[in-house]
Amino acid sequence: MELKELLDYIKEKHNIEESDRWDSSLTMSRLCHPLTGKMIALLIKEWNFDTGRWIEHCDLKYEASLFDRMKEYIVDPLRMHGSSWIGISFNDKTDRDHIFELFDKAVLHGNPPKDIALSDTGKSNSVYTDTLLPFAKGSDFLKKKEYIPEKITEMRKLYRYDDYSGQLRAKNFYRQAKFMEDYEDDYHGQVCDISGYFTTYHDLSDKQLRTYFTWRTEVRNGVYNKTFTSFVYLYIYELLCGIGSSSSVESLNKLKEFEEKFIEGSFLEDNTQIKRNLHRWYLEYSLVKAFPVDEVKKYIDKEILDRDHALEILKKSGNYDDIEVFEAISFFAGKRFLNSISLKKEREKSIIIYAYVWKYILKTGNIDGKSIFTHCFGRLQNRSIYPLLNAVYWNDKEIPDIDYIVNGVRSYHCKSGRWKEKSYIRAYFNRKKLTSIVHEIDRLIRDEFRLGYYLKPSMEDTMIASYIKDAFDKAVKEIKHNERNRINIDFSALKKIRNDAEITKTSLLVDEDTDIDEKADIQETIEKHCINYNDGNKSKTENSDSDKISEISDDINLKILKYIIAGKDYKQLIKSNNLFTSIITDNINETFFEDIGDNILECEGGEIYLVEDYREDILDIIGEIYE
Repeated sequence: MELKELLDYIKEKHNIEESDRWDSSLTMSRLCHPLTGKMIALLIKEWNFDTGRWIEHCDLKYEASLFDRMKEYIVDPLRMHGSSWIGISFNDKTDRDHIFELFDKAVLHGNPPKDIALSDTGKSNSVYTDTLLPFAKGSDFLKKKEYIPEKITEMRKLYRYDDYSGQLRAKNFYRQAKFMEDYEDDYHGQVCDISGYFTTYHDLSDKQLRTYFTWRTEVRNGVYNKTFTSFVYLYIYELLCGIGSSSSVESLNKLKEFEEKFIEGSFLEDNTQIKRNLHRWYLEYSLVKAFPVDEVKKYIDKEILDRDHALEILKKSGNYDDIEVFEAISFFAGKRFLNSISLKKEREKSIIIYAYVWKYILKTGNIDGKSIFTHCFGRLQNRSIYPLLNAVYWNDKEIPDIDYIVNGVRSYHCKSGRWKEKSYIRAYFNRKKLTSIVHEIDRLIRDEFRLGYYLKPSMEDTMIASYIKDAFDKAVKEIKHNERNRINIDFSALKKIRNDAEITKTSLLVDEDTDIDEKADIQETIEKHCINYNDGNKSKTENSDSDKISEISDDINLKILKYIIAGKDYKQLIKSNNLFTSIITDNINETFFEDIGDNILECEGGEIYLVEDYREDILDIIGEIYE
């Protein structure tokens, strides 16, 4: 298992991304809890010059059981201390599913208790001081006690403490919110700051409640003003529970209107997390409220639907034309794939070949009981989901059994109140396998049509390589056959052509001497413009790896490249040698093109940037030089 698979998984499931990352011989970054902002993991990558490989490690905040610690990839933490931290070593023996489960538990254990209101940063903003409480009879303290509306007093009495169903907070909130559904207030007193994620009426003081209901009254009348983050979430929870709306459709429309006019406005310092949660709740709300499938699709992220569409094409490629299959391959191969020389010089033929080869190997390339598609994208996963779990939500109606077939690779199912999602999870994708397939097809196209910049074979799986070669040969044969069929000869016109040729021949006859001179001129012209086909048949391994590396091993280009990789000051090196950044970039890219098949550096505004996708490949090559 690789560290990248974990990063893909937690980004998709928990909306967690790396932070505070920096590059050197030791690369570290943090993962923080999405609600509290506290660090739950430290990721460490270190380049091992002896082995020429990256060592990947993670310190995870999780009190592992003895069973967990018995796994050989569960080790002591490298940087963190204490019994609440464990270390994870990423290697061939690391169990992907087990690591995903550990991270799910770590995130769950890091959730704030639902009966505690936290600020967005996980820190309290309140300052507590000693206050003298006057108890003298008839004191001003008692006389100045503010008026509390009877409705709020009655609402507080509705809170029940004898419910042990596990939904105490949500059920109490729904009961109180229903009671206060039509309540309005006009209070403008001073209240202390409050900001939390799972805030309900029960968490607020009387003044805070009056302030909230005053703000809610203004929102319902189309007047928007800045307020606390907890009030924003509280208003969203009300609409999710159907408070203030007559139907689920109206609730969703009001949520979208609130997003457009308030959240997208300038009323919040940072609306990123609220928007992310709200868009997630749109989808989950449409599921639990049994919206039509076409309506549900509107709330699935466009990137997910685009990925599903590409997966569906590659899984059932026989039902799609060549252009659609090629575009699906391009979706996963990346933008750099589209800059390949084979596509620039022989685009039409390349599209046909890529589509033909994929369809062929998908049909015949069954290895170890798995299709090529499964090798590249894994199997369809059936996992449990919990709609609106990260919101204060209560629905007193039973959810009927329902099936949502979104497309051929994604569906949602509810049975006996339990939800399942069937889909292909990006964390299980084997991008390296797909890239190697694309690379091999690209290599064969360059060889067949003599396009130059020839590539070395990189397929580790020889069986897949043989499938690709068979499919490629058949595709080329079919292309040539189609080209011959395009040549239409009108045999009825041949006689006229011969007669015209005789007339032309007679009119062009000249003296023998003149003819010799003209033939000499013609021969000279032909020799000047003729194509030397032998050049194209030169050995493609003339500029082999060893020759190329020996040429640059002591060269300034390699030294500059090392500086760029290490993050050192390469500009001083360029300046002291009177060189130009653009020329250096072109030279290094040309040197490594045969091994990598793409540009490894980019030059913009006098700066040279390393294409991070190829860092490990470059270090592998440079490691050979060190040896």
